[in-house]
Amino acid sequence: MPLCYLYTNKKESELKDGIESRIANVVAEVLGKPLERMIVTVVPNVRMFRRGNTEPTCTLEISAVGVFDAERNSTYSPTIKKLLQDELDLPAERCVIVYTDLDVNFVG
Repeated sequence: MPLCYLYTNKKESELKDGIESRIANVVAEVLGKPLERMIVTVVPNVRMFRRGNTEPTCTLEISAVGVFDAERNSTYSPTIKKLLQDELDLPAERCVIVYTDLDVNFVG
């Protein structure tokens, strides 16, 4: 059950319709998880500071069971970062991805 939380300081009106489903599809494919198990939350209008300024930016937090480690994370990042760049019209340095390995015993 991957959980995805996208935080951005862009306004909701600047987001493309269907962004949630596109994130779900790409992350499910990259992680090898069923689409039916994906949960995506998009939070626009967040006050954010990155790289010394408040220019448009985003952070995507992805939590899942048993798919994250140093070796695999680097293979996920290019595809997911490209998705963020395309969806939010941001350069790569304005997009951050945080991977969190969930313990199955703490998900209900």
